[in-house]
Amino acid sequence: MKYLAIAWNVLLALIYAAVVIGILSVAESRFETLVLAGLIQLYAAVLYNFSLQGAAADSYNLAEFVRFRFLAAALGVTENEEGTYIEQEKAIADEIMSYGPKVLITRISHGVVSAYALFKIVQAIL
Repeated sequence: MKYLAIAWNVLLALIYAAVVIGILSVAESRFETLVLAGLIQLYAAVLYNFSLQGAAADSYNLAEFVRFRFLAAALGVTENEEGTYIEQEKAIADEIMSYGPKVLITRISHGVVSAYALFKIVQAIL
């Protein structure tokens, strides 16, 4: 299942790149190329920033859970209705670690799309 998810993310990244290449190849004038490439560049930058914010928020939430676990352990509380805090922490950490390939594939696809859009902008200007 893990490899299927990775293959799906690669396929989505390839489709994303193909759509961008298709959009920029139908531009008929330098102005259209500049506008479309600029919009694509903005879109890629926003998506990349959201992926960075998501990864940072997940890491911060895990750190907060660890702090909570230490404070709860000092009070003698080691579990709730969802299980022990150590098991919950491990589950959260495993979930965050499973994001790795998806985040990497997404960042690479945004980088490729952004580089292609910048190339088209430079090509239209020169």
